[in-house]
Amino acid sequence: MESLVARIVDWAHRRRPIVLAIVIASVALSAEGARRLSFDADVLSLLPRDNRVINAFRTFLSRFGSLDQLYVVFTAPEGRSVSDYADEVRAWTAALRDAPEIARVDAGVVDRARDFGWLADHELLLLRGRPLEEALRRLSAGGMPAAVAARRDLLTVPSEDVAQLVRQDPAGLFDLLRDALAGAQSAVTIGVSADGYLTKDGRSRLLIARPKRPPYDAAFSRALGARLQQIAASTRAATAAAARENHDEEPLPPLDVDFAGGHRIAVETEAVVKRESIGNTVGSLALILPLLLIVFRSLWLVTVGSLPSLLSLVVVAGALGFAGAKLSAAATGAAAMMFGLGVDGVVLLYVAHRLAVAEDANVPIARAVGGPSSSMLLGMWTTAATFYGLVFVDFPSLQQLGRLLGHSMAACGVLTLIMVPALLPRRAPRRAVVLLMPRFAETIVRRRRLLLACSLIATLALGVAATRIRINPTLDRLRSTTPAAQLETKIGPTFGLPSDVAVVLAEGGDLDALLQTNERLADRLASEIPGLAFQPPSRVLPSTASQAGTAGAVERAHLSVDAVRASLERARVAGDFTPGAFDPFAARLPRLLDVRARLTYDGYVEHGLGDIIGRFVARDGPRWTLATYVFPNAADQLARVQSIVEGVDPSQTLTGLTLVNRELARSFVPQFLKGLAIGTIIVVALVVAAFRDVRLSAYALLPTAIGLIWAAGALAIARVELDLFAVFAVVTFVGIGVDYGVHLVHRYQERGDATRATAELAPVILVAAAITMLGYGTLVTSSYPPLQSMGVVSVVSTIALAAASVFTLPALLVGKREKGVRPLFP
Repeated sequence: MESLVARIVDWAHRRRPIVLAIVIASVALSAEGARRLSFDADVLSLLPRDNRVINAFRTFLSRFGSLDQLYVVFTAPEGRSVSDYADEVRAWTAALRDAPEIARVDAGVVDRARDFGWLADHELLLLRGRPLEEALRRLSAGGMPAAVAARRDLLTVPSEDVAQLVRQDPAGLFDLLRDALAGAQSAVTIGVSADGYLTKDGRSRLLIARPKRPPYDAAFSRALGARLQQIAASTRAATAAAARENHDEEPLPPLDVDFAGGHRIAVETEAVVKRESIGNTVGSLALILPLLLIVFRSLWLVTVGSLPSLLSLVVVAGALGFAGAKLSAAATGAAAMMFGLGVDGVVLLYVAHRLAVAEDANVPIARAVGGPSSSMLLGMWTTAATFYGLVFVDFPSLQQLGRLLGHSMAACGVLTLIMVPALLPRRAPRRAVVLLMPRFAETIVRRRRLLLACSLIATLALGVAATRIRINPTLDRLRSTTPAAQLETKIGPTFGLPSDVAVVLAEGGDLDALLQTNERLADRLASEIPGLAFQPPSRVLPSTASQAGTAGAVERAHLSVDAVRASLERARVAGDFTPGAFDPFAARLPRLLDVRARLTYDGYVEHGLGDIIGRFVARDGPRWTLATYVFPNAADQLARVQSIVEGVDPSQTLTGLTLVNRELARSFVPQFLKGLAIGTIIVVALVVAAFRDVRLSAYALLPTAIGLIWAAGALAIARVELDLFAVFAVVTFVGIGVDYGVHLVHRYQERGDATRATAELAPVILVAAAITMLGYGTLVTSSYPPLQSMGVVSVVSTIALAAASVFTLPALLVGKREKGVRPLFP
């Protein structure tokens, strides 16, 4: 292996133009591919794919679309009500409905695009049990007068919508329907309140729109954002013009309008990822390059040091771009790590070359850097191996991270191997700075036993502390923190929308069979968990058998159209309503009492009520998906719901954010151990194959084990809470730590003298650690939580690994000095 590497080094040094031409052509081609890369801001991309509960949650969000919704929030100034801006809100609603990017708009009030008359004509079919009995009683001769008299109280509110509601529903049947559909806690509303979605203080109102394309379509999301800004500008202009026309009225202070939803989050996250990727990269270089200049006082090293890292990243990004890959925010933002991982290879070869030249100015390039190049290549590939270990874990974004940095490290090793010899000056500089630490090495020899004892005590103490490290693998820790994401978290509590809802997901090809099963599920939930609030799709769309049963009950009540009209007229007179006040209701009685009529999915869609049925039932070709919303108020209720679901139909899945977090916590340890084991096995195999000596291989690996124990203990003592990305970053540090051990043991193997090897390599390891820490450390400033936590773990781990490599490992090696080797420090 070393002879092959030496021949490559010699060829690259003699064929500089060819090497540079190959590198430039590869980079130019890759730059075009890198421009084609796209970014995935969907937090679901971070979740495992081989998990039933998580896959059901992903299906629920894709079919029923909370991530696809656009939220428009109107907030009136302090001391004002949003109702003062009714005209402006109506203008917004109309503009959104006319926008080509919007499929539908839910303003929370009756609109002409939604035929609630059709639903009202079939409302008896939605009632069962006591609500149905009460509805039939109100329509009877004995119950009609009281029902009509109760509606007069509503007319105290001066609203045309309320007056129209009383004309259409003098018996108050809609109240029964609303209670039956909504229950104690509403997953959806049916959009017929007088004022829409309002906060309790009346200052804010919400519009919910459904865009035509999903958030991960970046071009569409940007076009939607531009459309919203255009609507905002035109609405403000129209409002200002109306205020100028009404000279006698005091102009209202401006209404605040804000947007939330997956589309805005996608655009903001993409912008943040690009900005921070560039910022972290530039920040890493701005810190690393001056460090190299200060330590080695070499402009060559400053100029060339970062080239292999940068170019390898461009080459791999280009390949991924040509392959049509989509990178997550975490994988892309972590690209800055490359500069902390790849520059130390150039430093190692530079120092080796300077040391060789200091001993013999005419030393051939192959002899000067041939051996260190083998060590560099092994170090690069062991680091790549640990990243490749992430490819085997069931976390897509971590798989991306493993491929991106694994391929980049492998490519960086090859580029460093050919570029550094090609770019090294043919003539040695007159004043070559060679950084050595002879006194440090001699101190290691004198204090060997003390260092080993301290290392043992620290390992035992920090190992115990590491057992108390805090890990939070929940989805909440992985969410974006852009302004749109923060606003979306406030919308649910502000407007009384449900936040922590569990969902029972059912799929199949026979809709009526699914509805019948859903009715059995609803009956068991109601009987076995009396205090549970839930909303099944069978409340909105009962099965054929259930509707037939309701029609039979209506028929048995013997409510003829003429009899009900007569009772209604007597109640009108008794309640002192104006003549003809209830004619709209009387006109639809034949349809209301038609026992042959049925509710259907297509009926909802045809009458503009697809948004209502679409929140419970989704169709994908011949397949149907049903969502039952469950609102457990305690963990034991959730467990009982799970038991009932399995008893009714084991093929259905109970999912939701709480359950997803539980699954993440459950699957975390196995996935972590899997990635760690695979990465470690590959690293050990590479090291043993390279050294062909079990003892030396163990020495090379030992600092990594010790350093990671120290890092875990320090993080536990500092009470740092780690998320999934922070913990999986530990896997990558197996390779990084092994690099330090490999370089030192390889130099010891070459020199045959641990003291001399330590004097030569300790400064290289410390500089490499500083470079790695600066490369990773820029992530600490990231606004994306997973990258930020990865940066914290990286800084602590790098310090611990470097300390174990320059103190503990040399202390072990100095007792193994071979005889007959000329000492470097007489």
